[in-house]
Amino acid sequence: MSKNLKILVVDDTETNLLLVSKFINKLGHQTTLARNGLEAVQKFQDESPDLILMDVMMPEMDGYEATARIRELSPHKWVPIMFLSAKSQDVDHVRGLQVGGDDYITKPVNLVILEARIKAVTRIAEMQGKIVENNEQLERYRDNNERELQLAKHLIEKITRLDKYNLSSIRLWNKPAQHFSGDIFLVALTPADEIHFLLADGTGHGLSAALNVIPLVEVFYSMTAKGFAISSIVHELNRKIKQLMPTERFVATTLVSLNLNERILQIWNGGNPPALFVDEAGKVQQRWKSTHPALGILDDSEFDATTEAFHWNEPGQLYMFSDGLLEAENAKREEFGLTRLEQALASAPMEQRFSHLIQAIDLHMEGIAAHDDVSLAALFCPVNASDDSSPAVSPVQTAGKSDICPCRWKVGVRLTAEELKKIDVVPMMLGWMDQLHLHPSHRGQVFLIFTELFNNALDHGILNLDSALKFTEDGFELYFETRRQRLANLQQGMLNIDVERLRQKNHELLRIHIKDSGKGYDYKGLSLVDSSKPRPYGRGLALVQNLCSQIEHAGNGSEITVYYELN
Repeated sequence: MSKNLKILVVDDTETNLLLVSKFINKLGHQTTLARNGLEAVQKFQDESPDLILMDVMMPEMDGYEATARIRELSPHKWVPIMFLSAKSQDVDHVRGLQVGGDDYITKPVNLVILEARIKAVTRIAEMQGKIVENNEQLERYRDNNERELQLAKHLIEKITRLDKYNLSSIRLWNKPAQHFSGDIFLVALTPADEIHFLLADGTGHGLSAALNVIPLVEVFYSMTAKGFAISSIVHELNRKIKQLMPTERFVATTLVSLNLNERILQIWNGGNPPALFVDEAGKVQQRWKSTHPALGILDDSEFDATTEAFHWNEPGQLYMFSDGLLEAENAKREEFGLTRLEQALASAPMEQRFSHLIQAIDLHMEGIAAHDDVSLAALFCPVNASDDSSPAVSPVQTAGKSDICPCRWKVGVRLTAEELKKIDVVPMMLGWMDQLHLHPSHRGQVFLIFTELFNNALDHGILNLDSALKFTEDGFELYFETRRQRLANLQQGMLNIDVERLRQKNHELLRIHIKDSGKGYDYKGLSLVDSSKPRPYGRGLALVQNLCSQIEHAGNGSEITVYYELN
């Protein structure tokens, strides 16, 4: 016998008690005695026996009632109860089993059979004990795991920072296949208030997939805050995933830059289903299929960060989704698919389209659990952002501003053709100015000014691009593609930048001077453009004029100096 048991022996006949208890003691077990059913119930509560040998006919309370009481007292713990009784009819056996007994031996008791039955019950009890122990371990593991999952979920929600923004014109929906979603949404504003949006779908499901996309978060937020273009951001995201994650743990990603003022979308899609621009009527006007592999597959030297550009003339919505949405199945194992998605988009007015699509997906799935995480995002693209009563996304208000630091400094840089191809110049210069105590309250406007001046010098001066291209059909796409090709093939060119903080007549000023080696451009014609009118070019220079206290041109447009007040 592998285990010594504590056995409760219940009988109102003293001779039977002594005979059975001595026999059990010789087998190596410990006995405790009760002389009626009422006493048996009390002993069970006090002693917690491993096995009970129960007589049936007793004063105070019979064995059947005592057994029923014991079962009520211990509903979750099984203690074997074996009846020892002179009642030998089948009906007596049945009743004993019905009230909770596990075995029935007729008196006079055959001690050899009793020993065998005790051994059999002991083996069952030991197995039951192991099951109980395993269940307790599983419950502890489940409780610990649940606490850890809740902590991880809390951390992931905080890390993604969606609670830091008011998403007035962005709609997000996620239906995880498990506790965690391997799909994440990230959204942030650049210093120029452009929206950067990311939808990432990590390999696998659950927590491991969620952890797979975490390396993207800080890179996305920090580079967006510094003003990097999405082409630079996605290049760094790929490097990060490639560096940190195993080969098989890649991340399908759609990265978007949304300029509401200029009505320009730039998109990079690597491994996700196509992003769709849908007009007011619900018709798909533009598709951006995946033209790149997912992040983490290619090395730096092979990676292509080229984005696609789109200019919208009519209001619409940009829809992005993970492959889990298209692959969601109904009871017939039919996938939701792109055709059903487009039909759902076309069958509802724009303000109800997002919720209508979610209803269509839920109706299709018929309550069946998804095999993969399902994610859906919609970005509203108005024709005139200034007419929109609220921005598409705005940071939650934080602490107030501190006093402006009156320090003086000057930064100068000269960039050759090779550097212009490799360096993201605007965030580099803004980063230097941050280090030299440019106050955050001016950061966004300075970023806008510097971006417009730099792009004018590079595009129209060094690359000799003509803004009239934007008037042609698909003009914006053609303009950006021509820009990309000319910059990639650039062999000669020079751009000088000087930024100085100075004081003039009790005014704190930021002086920005940019000179390029190009032939110049028609700055006089562009300066007359009204920035409030929806024209495809010239609005940037007009915006600079509105923000700066003074602007000076020289060299037929190849040299420009602006003064921005810091007071």
